[in-house]
Amino acid sequence: MTTFDHPSMIRQAKPTGLAGGLVLAALMLSSSLAMADATPNQLGSEITAKLQDETSISIAPPSDAKRVYVLDPGNFHMTSTIYSVDGKSSKLLGMTDAGKLPNVMVASDGKFLAIANTMYSRVARGKRDDYLELIDTRTHEPIADIDIPEGRFLTGVFERTAGLSVDDKHLLFQQFSPSPGVGLVDLEKKAFVKIMNVPDCYHIFPTANQNFFMHCRDGSLMQFTYDNKGATKQKPTKVFHTEKEYLLNNPYYSNSNNHLAWPTYEGKIFQAKLSETGAEFLKPIEVFTDKEKADKWRPGGWQTITYHKARNELYLLADQREKWTHKLPSRYVFVVDATSGKRLRRIELKHEINSIAVSQDEKPYLYAVSEEAKTLFTFDAVSGKAVGSLDELGRAPSMIFIADK
Repeated sequence: MTTFDHPSMIRQAKPTGLAGGLVLAALMLSSSLAMADATPNQLGSEITAKLQDETSISIAPPSDAKRVYVLDPGNFHMTSTIYSVDGKSSKLLGMTDAGKLPNVMVASDGKFLAIANTMYSRVARGKRDDYLELIDTRTHEPIADIDIPEGRFLTGVFERTAGLSVDDKHLLFQQFSPSPGVGLVDLEKKAFVKIMNVPDCYHIFPTANQNFFMHCRDGSLMQFTYDNKGATKQKPTKVFHTEKEYLLNNPYYSNSNNHLAWPTYEGKIFQAKLSETGAEFLKPIEVFTDKEKADKWRPGGWQTITYHKARNELYLLADQREKWTHKLPSRYVFVVDATSGKRLRRIELKHEINSIAVSQDEKPYLYAVSEEAKTLFTFDAVSGKAVGSLDELGRAPSMIFIADK
């Protein structure tokens, strides 16, 4: 076995004669040169600065209208990541770990995230464990960990298979197994309440006074009213779309003004105002002209639609594409008036974008996330000008969440 002496041991040696002195001098010169070359000059003073004696973990500033959360579910990996981003500066504020295909919800005041999670005792196998976490959006620390029954609906990440009540006092999550249901969680008591039985309906759209709507297979909505113990009453709405008008997986819905906007595969947008008194269906909008339809313009992506409430503008992510390619990314956003359907502008994103969202302030930003580029791109929502980007967002960032203020 070969051994190497520490340089201090060499310096302590006592060579004799000229040869020994030359060897020692050569070794000392070589050591000095190596030390001098150890730090490249171009790194500057930052890399050679003295280490701090004490370290601390910063907290994020209070959430505002331009706070953005990007979910990287990792294309069905067992673990996922939620990135907290300052949308004004496109700077990363923090990261939150989550489980398989989590549902992410932002409190109405932006003070906490609610995350519906699933994990297994042996990572990807073993005993299943479903639970909810409430995460403080400043410290990124958990403020509650609530156990729920196993069976949470796991299929891609559908934004509306879970939702906070409009007053943030309850959380509703869709249960798929062993039979359809909606789980009720009391966030004030931090406790699971009950699985409420529902018919074969999907998506959750909460309204005031402990009501929510779901979309049913016949093309209608079903309205549910629930009490604090999970007892429910239900009544259907009229059928608002035909069997052949296929709706995309992720509609837009606002808890604050209860506006529902739901595009079809061909770019027709159904809209409704939901309330405890029922559903008011608005006149559908056709985003594309007949010529554009002939040129194969269609929506595409994962979160394809968003809405600016004060400006009454709908934003639809779209591109020229073949039929049945509606889950592939797009490079354009069409902006229309939500009442008249009038085309206001078209924004070219110049990237393959999977999901979009728009901030709700007076000078809104349009956020666009790309799985391919692993980047959140930010645009001025009115001019379409690129104003920022944040890259290296995990493996496959695909969804955007903002506070519904």
